[in-house]
Amino acid sequence: MSLIGGSTKWVLFLSSNGDAEPRHIFDLAYGVLCLERAGVSMANIAIYIDGADRVSIANFIRSGTASSFVVKESKDFFVDQLSNTHENLVMFVTGHGGPDGIDAVKPISPYVLLNCLKSSPSLKTAVVYLGQCYAGIFNYIGAGRKQLGNGVVDPDVIFIGATNLHESLSSSTQETFLTGPFAWPANLFLLFAFKWFSNPVDVDGDGKCTITDSYKYAGVFSNAANKNNKAAALAKSVDLQAQWMAARAVNKAAPSMTAGVAENAEFRRYASHLALLYVHQECWILNAIPSQHIEV
Repeated sequence: MSLIGGSTKWVLFLSSNGDAEPRHIFDLAYGVLCLERAGVSMANIAIYIDGADRVSIANFIRSGTASSFVVKESKDFFVDQLSNTHENLVMFVTGHGGPDGIDAVKPISPYVLLNCLKSSPSLKTAVVYLGQCYAGIFNYIGAGRKQLGNGVVDPDVIFIGATNLHESLSSSTQETFLTGPFAWPANLFLLFAFKWFSNPVDVDGDGKCTITDSYKYAGVFSNAANKNNKAAALAKSVDLQAQWMAARAVNKAAPSMTAGVAENAEFRRYASHLALLYVHQECWILNAIPSQHIEV
């Protein structure tokens, strides 16, 4: 099965309980850039982003494409799937997530998304890259193909998560958009997944560039980047600890409201920085066997 050469809809998805953050929109702008470089027609790319300022959202996406496009809201995705005509769907999800699912006015639970894909007419295979925090709640569900009777089978759904039951890490990154070099705090797993699609690599050496290769590539390079970021964060934490201890010493020697506020501020900076060191991100894949046969 070939995704780019076949009947495939490519979905860039960012739902939000409010306005989507610019950093997440730029995740998708970079995705558009990479998909077009890979040979995907903009006519086969659907973009869903929540937020009141539709003009700014569209302008952000234009940094990644010179093609005409329409940006819909996340709720429109579920409506559009009711009349799906494509055999394959590849979906990239960025933004926030939690124990209830993907962030939205009404959080999108694993069952809601899975049921939407399983019910899509004409759909045979769906691959969903989940970049949001706590993506692991979409793991361990019935995503595989099932017999529905009378020779009818529902779609195979492959979920690929940037992280399991932890936060998903972003990091300051600079890439060259159509508008020139641009830095933003990118979702690292999605960043490398998009990079793989723009220049596929046969990671496992079987002579094919498959979805399994994209998973391995994004996992290896995002984990390496995260390790380097944590090492740098640990080094910086020494200075932040020293600043907090100095503020604490001042407050202890001459207690005052001002000194207390300063001590608390330095402690919050230090504690916030330390939190990064304790976030464990490990990617995962559900329904892995079909992914070995889906070529880009």
